[in-house]
Amino acid sequence: MLRLQNALPFIITYRFLLDNQSFESIKENNLHKDILYLNVSYNGRTVKFGEKMYLWWRYIHKVYPYALMGARIDDDAFVCVPQIFQRLDSLKSGNLYYGWRHGRKKQIDRDNRIDDMFLVLGIDLISLISKKTYCGESKCKNKDDLIETEYGGTSMAEWLSVYNNKLNFVHFVADNDRIVQLGDNYNDSYRKYLKPDFCDNKLVFHKSTCEMMHQLHSYNDQLDNKTNYIEP
Repeated sequence: MLRLQNALPFIITYRFLLDNQSFESIKENNLHKDILYLNVSYNGRTVKFGEKMYLWWRYIHKVYPYALMGARIDDDAFVCVPQIFQRLDSLKSGNLYYGWRHGRKKQIDRDNRIDDMFLVLGIDLISLISKKTYCGESKCKNKDDLIETEYGGTSMAEWLSVYNNKLNFVHFVADNDRIVQLGDNYNDSYRKYLKPDFCDNKLVFHKSTCEMMHQLHSYNDQLDNKTNYIEP
């Protein structure tokens, strides 16, 4: 991504998010300076993922107040660069809520939402969420506080659902045809996607191993290959 920064429509910055510090991560961060320690209250799998989501949006709001948008991406999601940024450039909006969606209803709830393996928010929504209080429980004493569902995607949906009564307030955009979400149904279905033209038609591949990412990147190396960009 950094190698292509002059070809991107945005100035891009990124961070690797970790719960807390470790000796190994501190050593690596001293070298690359690209790790953000969230210093969360709880650690572990499927524990208070909403808190991690909230802390990330709040960090963006504080450190990058003039950003157009922010994103949260799983470390096993391969992203086609620069194609994904060209797509986002065509959609840019302060109220953007973008990614691979669950459900088909227009209103946002736990069953109709963007999956948090690749989730993009416009800066206005980031600002609204960051200014609220995260209570950390499934029910908050203050109805305006942000609840916790244990998962980032469903917590996010709950936070945005309060704007359902405002017609088209949230710019809810899904790219399910362009974002590959294999989830837990892995099997051998991934093989049909590991092809040189993947980024001609798709934008994101989830779940990827390191080997798959390396292969897809080699196919889409814009500095070495002449690959067609995806249309917005």
